[in-house]
Amino acid sequence: MKENIIALHQKNIAKGAEHLFLDKGFNLTSISDISETSGYSRRTIYKYFESKEEILYYLIIEGLDHLVQSIGDAIDSEQNFLKRYEAICACMLFYYENYAISAQSVNRFQSNAPLNMTTSVERIFALGVKINEYLSIWIEQGKEEGILKESLDVMPTVYILSTNLNALFELVTTKGTYLFASLHMTKEQFLSYGYTMNLNSLLKEPTK
Repeated sequence: MKENIIALHQKNIAKGAEHLFLDKGFNLTSISDISETSGYSRRTIYKYFESKEEILYYLIIEGLDHLVQSIGDAIDSEQNFLKRYEAICACMLFYYENYAISAQSVNRFQSNAPLNMTTSVERIFALGVKINEYLSIWIEQGKEEGILKESLDVMPTVYILSTNLNALFELVTTKGTYLFASLHMTKEQFLSYGYTMNLNSLLKEPTK
C-alpha cells in the first residue's frame, strides 16, 4: 500500500516535470518550477526524488519500460517476419511520440560522457541492452528464415537500424509539415517509404 502511494506521488511529480522539460528544456527547469507545476512543495519533491536528474531518469525508464514490453511482444508474436518488422517500427514510433523526453534523453546514455552510476542509470543501461537483445533476436530470425542477408553482422546492424529509425522520426517531427506538402505525401506514406528503405538494406531480395 505504501509503495503504491509513493509510486502515485512520483508519477504526479514526474508528469509535471515532463511538460517543463519539453517546453523549457531540462537545464532551464528548476525544482521550484516543478513544484509550481506539479502542486508539490520543494520539500515533498525531494522526499520522492533525490535530485532533478532522478526525475528525468524516472521519465526515461518509464518510456523504455514500455518500449521493451512492446518490442518483446512484437518479436514473440506469431506474425511473419515482415509483419514483425512493421510492429517494431510502430512500437518505436509510439515511444518517440508518446515518451518524448525519454526518447530525446536516452542518447545521453549512449555517449562517452561520464555518469554517476546510480541505480536509475544502471536500470536505463539494462533496458537499452534488453531492447538491443530483442532486435538482435529479430535479425537472427530473419537470417535463419533466409529473408535477411547472411553476411549481416547482428549487433552493428541493430545499432544502425535503431539510429536510422530515430533519425527518420526526428525528421518527421522537425520538418514533417514542409516535407509532406512538398512531396505530396502523408505522414504515413513518408514513414512507410522510410521503413522500406531501411529494410531493403537488410533483405536478400528488396521489397517495393
